[in-house]
Amino acid sequence: MNIETWLAFVAASLVLTMTPGPSILLGVVHSMKYGARKTVLTALGDISANFLQMLLVAIGLGVVIASSELAFTIIKWFGVVTLLYMGLKMVLSKSVQLQTEEFSHDSVPARKLFVSGFFVAAGNPKAIVFFTAFFPQFIDPAQPLFPQMAIMCPTMAVLDFTWVMLYALSAKKFLGFMKSHPMYLNQVGGSALVAASGFLAFSTRASNA
Repeated sequence: MNIETWLAFVAASLVLTMTPGPSILLGVVHSMKYGARKTVLTALGDISANFLQMLLVAIGLGVVIASSELAFTIIKWFGVVTLLYMGLKMVLSKSVQLQTEEFSHDSVPARKLFVSGFFVAAGNPKAIVFFTAFFPQFIDPAQPLFPQMAIMCPTMAVLDFTWVMLYALSAKKFLGFMKSHPMYLNQVGGSALVAASGFLAFSTRASNA
């Protein structure tokens, strides 16, 4: 993977991982309830599940690349359409209601925080669909898959962990803002996916030109 492709991947991943999803919302709640420092365990559980999901996607993509480059190209375009659909669905859906109640910093076993973060991420079926749609846009099927995934997976995991913790550290402000702007979550998240699909579609056409 060359530096230009990696930087494009980082830019796209940065926008997509900063969009609040189930894991970020869990991190915010845990931060309010147990403190931001303990939320590190929640974030570690999140990225552990994500790594397993990315591994499953990598194995599937490896099989596809080995069998047919045409099939891989079809998956890339299917990914663009999938991201567009997911984005439009978020933009047009109802607002997400968040609770802004205050929590006391109760004691909690570290394992419980890790496990809850893991299962919230692992229990999100959209994650595998998203990874399947997203990663092929930056993969060169003519090059070995493993070194490319070995760069992209940790990169996305680090960005994901960073955003979970940034939201956790600003939990009170985030919840207060979302209470005043209930449509913001879906609009920003959906718009990011729509913009990403357009960018990736254009990049795909340019690379095939």
